[in-house]
Amino acid sequence: MNVTMMEPMLPEEAALRSLEDTALELAESASGLAKRVHPILQRSVGDLVRSMNCYYSNLIEGHNTHPRDIERALAHDFSSEPKKRDFQHEAVAHIHAQKLIDEGHDPTVWPASAAYARWLHRRFCEHLPADMLWVENQA
Repeated sequence: MNVTMMEPMLPEEAALRSLEDTALELAESASGLAKRVHPILQRSVGDLVRSMNCYYSNLIEGHNTHPRDIERALAHDFSSEPKKRDFQHEAVAHIHAQKLIDEGHDPTVWPASAAYARWLHRRFCEHLPADMLWVENQA
């Protein structure tokens, strides 16, 4: 696919302002809700949502890691099947990196910056086995 078929990739200025306003309202509402939820429930919901996001994100990538396999991996119970085990390791790395962000352990730099991408990549890769740190060009 030619990337120009997806252009323009940025909303117009007026739409951008509206999206920013909406995002701010959403963040304020979410913050207000979070203040009314008990911290234990917040952590439980956070864990559940991270697993759910991991499942759907990986599914989009064609990596079908069933939620029960994600939970097993989080409990250090990995499959003996190599492909399934790799997907489990990927899920653990994904959830670990997301939890760092959710708990505010990410750097205080712009999330779309190269510095943030490097930090995120390091945090993700530190939970992968060495044989998963190499990519081969299949083309």
